[in-house]
This record gives sequence, C-alpha cells and structure tokens, in this order.
Amino acid sequence: MRWLAVAALLAAVSAPASAEWTKAQRANFLDSCVEGCRSTPNLSAEGRVACPKACDCLADEGEKVMTPADFEEAEKASDQGKTTAKMAEVATHFPTCARQAVGR
Repeated sequence: MRWLAVAALLAAVSAPASAEWTKAQRANFLDSCVEGCRSTPNLSAEGRVACPKACDCLADEGEKVMTPADFEEAEKASDQGKTTAKMAEVATHFPTCARQAVGR
C-alpha cells in the first residue's frame, strides 16, 4: 500500500502543472486583448492584422503562470481599474509576442 502512495506522489510531481484557463476565459481574454490591441493609437495596418496572433501568444504565456482562479482574480481587479501581479507578469510578454506575430 505504501508503494502505491509513493507512486501516486511521484506521478503528481512529475506531471506538468496545468494552468489552462476555461474555454470561456480564454475566449474572453482573446476578445479583450484583440480589441485593446487594435484600438492602439498609431498602430500600423500590419500591426492590426497581427493582433490576433500576438494575443494568442500572450494567452499561451498567461496560461503558463495563471490558473483559472488567478484569471478570475485578475478579471475582478480589472473591473475595479486595478491589476494583479500575475497579470502584470503576463503583460511583460506582449512585446515578444507582438514581434513574433509580425515576423520580426
């Protein structure tokens, strides 16, 4: 019986942590991100076209660090005009994602 507990513990430790958002959370994030990206003043036509790809990259990065509960917390903070540390961390990836989206 003890080896079973050890095996279960090893499986839990070796399995990658999944912070995947729900489908609704990811869709909400992408919609909001693309809208915000496309409304950026002085954004080139090329940049506007790249917004969905850049936002998809950003969502991928977000899912690496934010659990669905973290996402909910960030949404509540956003509704109050605030941000969370994890959302700020995700935002740091936007320049890289934007460069990748336009192929630079």
